[in-house]
Amino acid sequence: MRALKTWAVALGIVAPAAQAESNNIEIYGLLDLGITTLDHAKPFDPSLGTVPMTNKLATDRVSSVVSGNLQTSRIGFRGQEDLGNGLSVIFTLESHINANNGTLGAGASATGDKSGSYQVGDSSCQGQLFCRQAWIGLQGDFGTFSLGRQYAFTYDIISAYDPLNASNSFDGAGATQQGGGNTRDVRIDNSAKYTTRINNVNLGVEYGFGGVPERPSAGAFLGVSLGYETGPFSIQGAWQRKTDSQIWSATSPNLNTVYDTDTGTFLLAVKYRMDNTLLHAGYQQIYFDTGSNALCVPGADFVCGANKRYDGKRTKLWFSGVTYAATSRLKLIGGAYDLHQFAFQTGSASMADGHQRDLSLLMDYQLSKRTDLYAGVHHTALSGGNAYGFLKTSFNLFATGLKVAF
Repeated sequence: MRALKTWAVALGIVAPAAQAESNNIEIYGLLDLGITTLDHAKPFDPSLGTVPMTNKLATDRVSSVVSGNLQTSRIGFRGQEDLGNGLSVIFTLESHINANNGTLGAGASATGDKSGSYQVGDSSCQGQLFCRQAWIGLQGDFGTFSLGRQYAFTYDIISAYDPLNASNSFDGAGATQQGGGNTRDVRIDNSAKYTTRINNVNLGVEYGFGGVPERPSAGAFLGVSLGYETGPFSIQGAWQRKTDSQIWSATSPNLNTVYDTDTGTFLLAVKYRMDNTLLHAGYQQIYFDTGSNALCVPGADFVCGANKRYDGKRTKLWFSGVTYAATSRLKLIGGAYDLHQFAFQTGSASMADGHQRDLSLLMDYQLSKRTDLYAGVHHTALSGGNAYGFLKTSFNLFATGLKVAF
């Protein structure tokens, strides 16, 4: 029998099975569910599954089961095939799920809001099946080159260097990736991304194609990153620019206005480890300019606004924090954030100088290699222009939950 099997392999009869051994395809995911309480919020929308938004006119507290307090619940597929000579093809397909109700994470896909409440801001998940990631690439000694729907460098860095790792509920920097939380540019569609590492230096470049005939800059994205890692110290920086990024702003319960604007981001972040303590710090600047091209096309749920509405808007963010490993299983995490919105006025659009200051305290206990029990509190205080129209200018969020990776 052994001789027969050896003969079959030699003739290539079982070649498909032999080839499959060079493939590595994995189904993976993460479920994060907790009980969350937020002051001064609009009613919790179970169809979204995420933290309810604070509301300028609300004075009551709301509690519910929330999906993704620490990390977004997700399910994905990733794979790698060895092509030989150190070259591999890799891919990732990843969906955002609302684990509290089993639906796909749609973010602010109900633009305008069909249910009668206002949707301010935006989300990079708009109901796509694989809204988090969908890309394929080649990996080798030269680095990694990939094509598809991919993260912008600001998100890559914040999720790794921010003390709360871009947490949905506890993070003061979580909404400040590209576009200051006002655009969908955390993830870049139709993008080509290249990253490599040379000794202790890593660098990358990413380009998103706008696809507009005869206007290559229209709707295009460009980002670069540079970092250095050695021993206990690491530093990462990124610069990004998106032309004609779209900002959605609610103008009525059933209608949004869309504004085209050019957005840019500069980010610098550092980490330093001392025994059981990890120190974090970072700085980010976000700017808005007049849109280079008028790309907005009126739709059933929105109208087009002026290109210059956000021209001159500037935001700066400082963050710092500490992660302390009290035991091999218990981590204590603290983070402080100061978001400074500078005064600006463009036509009828204006905002006074103001601040949003956040403080987070989190306890994370590792029940096993894949399962964590957490509890934490997040405090937000608004002042100046950031507090305009709010009946209450401070908010408290409390959450405790369970996170499991598989």
